[in-house]
Amino acid sequence: MDNYFCKSRFLKWISFVQILLLILLGSHSYAQTNSQIKGHVFDHKTGDGLPGVNIQIRGSSFGTTSDLEGYFLLTGMAPGEYDISFTMMGYAPYVEKNIGVAHDVPVDLSVGLKANVLASPQVVVTSSRKAQDILESPFSVSAIGPREIQAKAVVNMIDILSYESGVSTVKGQLNIRGTSGYTMGAGSRSLLLLDGIPMLGSAAGNVTWATIPTSEVDRVEIVKSGGSALYGSSAMGGVVNIITRNAPHKPETRISTKIGVYSHPRVDEWRWRDSRGLLYNTEISHSRSIGNHAAWIRVQKRSDDGFMELNWEEAVNISAKLKLNFGNAHSAAFFVNVLDDKAGLTSIWKSSANPFEAPEGSSRDGTQGRKVVLNSHYNYVYSPDLAIKTKTSAYWNEWTSFGVDPDYSNENRFYEEVQASKSWTSSLTSIFGLTLQQNNVNAQIFGDHNSSSFATFLLVEKKLRQFTLSAGSRWEAYQVDGERQDEVFTPQLALNWKPSPWLGLRISTGKGFRVPTVAEMFTSARRSIFTVEPNPDLTSETSINREFGITLLAGQLGVLDLFKLDAAIFHNKFKDFIEPIPNSDAVIHFTNIADARIMGLELGLGLSAFNNLIDYKSAFTILDPMETNSEGEIIDTLSYRHRYHWISSLGMHYWGMDASIEYRYLSRMESVELFQENNLTGADARVPVHIVNAGIGSSYQDWHFLMRVENVFQYYYTQLERNIEEERIATFTIERRF
Repeated sequence: MDNYFCKSRFLKWISFVQILLLILLGSHSYAQTNSQIKGHVFDHKTGDGLPGVNIQIRGSSFGTTSDLEGYFLLTGMAPGEYDISFTMMGYAPYVEKNIGVAHDVPVDLSVGLKANVLASPQVVVTSSRKAQDILESPFSVSAIGPREIQAKAVVNMIDILSYESGVSTVKGQLNIRGTSGYTMGAGSRSLLLLDGIPMLGSAAGNVTWATIPTSEVDRVEIVKSGGSALYGSSAMGGVVNIITRNAPHKPETRISTKIGVYSHPRVDEWRWRDSRGLLYNTEISHSRSIGNHAAWIRVQKRSDDGFMELNWEEAVNISAKLKLNFGNAHSAAFFVNVLDDKAGLTSIWKSSANPFEAPEGSSRDGTQGRKVVLNSHYNYVYSPDLAIKTKTSAYWNEWTSFGVDPDYSNENRFYEEVQASKSWTSSLTSIFGLTLQQNNVNAQIFGDHNSSSFATFLLVEKKLRQFTLSAGSRWEAYQVDGERQDEVFTPQLALNWKPSPWLGLRISTGKGFRVPTVAEMFTSARRSIFTVEPNPDLTSETSINREFGITLLAGQLGVLDLFKLDAAIFHNKFKDFIEPIPNSDAVIHFTNIADARIMGLELGLGLSAFNNLIDYKSAFTILDPMETNSEGEIIDTLSYRHRYHWISSLGMHYWGMDASIEYRYLSRMESVELFQENNLTGADARVPVHIVNAGIGSSYQDWHFLMRVENVFQYYYTQLERNIEEERIATFTIERRF
């Protein structure tokens, strides 16, 4: 009952703030002017009109998209001069500057966009909660476009994130610049957003990657500095925002099938089955416009034998999105995902002589469950100077495990947010918001618990010629089982300098925090030879993040069509760091270790050349992750971190064929927690990671074909002790669009 009244008061407060803003700023309504800008956006090379181009008045929340033939119309601006940006995936962004608008005098524009083979988004929204040139971002940001996702035919988004600079994964747990390491899936310092809404589970604070409709993703944005000031707990190490696409103007149906075959183990003694493991993934989707509105729906069926005995999975996934547009002022979106899955469950291998088999007596262990995600957005552009956005989300998760240690869990999470974006002058903007989150879990492994949080955040941005100063802050309060868990204030300050159209420099500092999850505080479980005991006395961890970075982005330099260079130096200092620590009896407790610090360097390069014939991407990250005492003296290396991380990929595009080769290197883990390396016997040896992937694809009319081989040289390694990583797999994907 207390939670109900708390939520009611919160929603009333949101309504009050929204109405107050409208009253105070009501003099800026659309009805004041009949000025308009109209025009046509087309492909610079072919002259064809481009549908779905994002057209935005810079420094405001006012914009539109081009229609099926590339035409657009902007109305309701006050007389004056405006800069208008044109962005579309696969094309270089363009800005038309100093457009003069007079009362009742329409302006007509004709804009040609040039293709960009890298297709890497150059306008991002995550780092400052608004559309922003990547050169003006106050933090390190990398972005993945749909072309990269389609070129790899990924089914699980985690498979592509591990090929981004500074990003690694351990058993599906996201790790940005070494902040998370591996916490047994019970807490992440990297926050996942889906269309700007937090997607972490309510109990363990982990990510169910299968709920992400990979084939319907428009872009992925990765903010690599702490994001707690804007996004709260779990964002202290960075933010990944997965943005789903809107339906195109033309009706489109897509049918795709991916078939994969796992190799037999290279060592004959490791073979554990007679036939090769198979993977099947079939998807059917349909999208269409409905007047000014649009929608898509996708159904996915997946069956995977896996490369290990308990690595199998079966899943049915249904996703849909509806986008509603009511003129320039009002828009809304609704997203739903339902996932029914069943999968094997393992913790370690049977033995080093049988690394692909389950431990004795665990061969039938598994889980099955259902996850439902409902997200909604409503945007109200009250004037070119004021926009109000509301977001709501509901998440339900039910699962049971079967086998040696049967278990169950019922979880739900509800999230509400309201955000007001205001342009006070052409150089001064602010974003103010309120959020409420409520979580409930009833599980054998966790117990029966509830938690809630309330937060308010503010971001102010001031442009001073070539400089952009950003100051943000967030105040957040948490409760667990009706008792106050913590109350945190996290400020953030950043400065960006853009001395030229192709160069941006940035420096930032801020405070981050993460509240322990229910799983970290209350888990009581035994799995194989491991025992985890609860620690309800855990306290929140905090951090101070510092970063200096530079981004260079240029085009048409001799044979180069596009050249991008990004470099950053970062230093993160943590207090009351939470790590899973086993004692001498192998009993694991989540513990606040004294302190930690992670510092490092990141270099990234991307280019396309010879009229988009070749594209190349490479990134190198160096980490120095250390556990320290309260005086800052080094105690030990933090576990489950790779000190060196290098990724590299080369693509060629000729005669309608697309070929690619990728290489990923991770240095040997220097420290782990569970099974230490034995130099005498060679048991639990840790090795560097060397992975090579290759692919070739082609398109013919409505058909697209792709063949890929992952882990070409069948390299064997472990990240989590006594868990061998994936075998070589060859896949063939065929897709038809009509």
